[in-house]
Amino acid sequence: MMKLSKPSKELAERILAEVGYDNRLIGFRLHERLGAIPLTMYSFEEVVRLLNSPNPRLDFNRLEEWVRKIMGDEELAGKIREAAEKGESDQERTRRIRYVMNERLSQCKTFSSVKS
Repeated sequence: MMKLSKPSKELAERILAEVGYDNRLIGFRLHERLGAIPLTMYSFEEVVRLLNSPNPRLDFNRLEEWVRKIMGDEELAGKIREAAEKGESDQERTRRIRYVMNERLSQCKTFSSVKS
């Protein structure tokens, strides 16, 4: 699968921090009876949590833009674009993107705990 290089201290701090209202990301959790339930996310970890939940819905182009501009992670944004292009279905695209997002979050948490 796709491997990411280790994040810098600054990148890890941005990824582990919350963003303000203007930089939030909106996604949806698809519920069997209620339909699409909107979720407002203020952190990278919340986005990962959505992607790990059953039936997540997220605009992958918007996610790529958010990761590139708000998180400042060019490498991850490129991997998200690559995953979105390679996946043949939304389920496959979600699985691929979930993988790289989980990897980056894990790297940042490990980096943060080692440096503390």
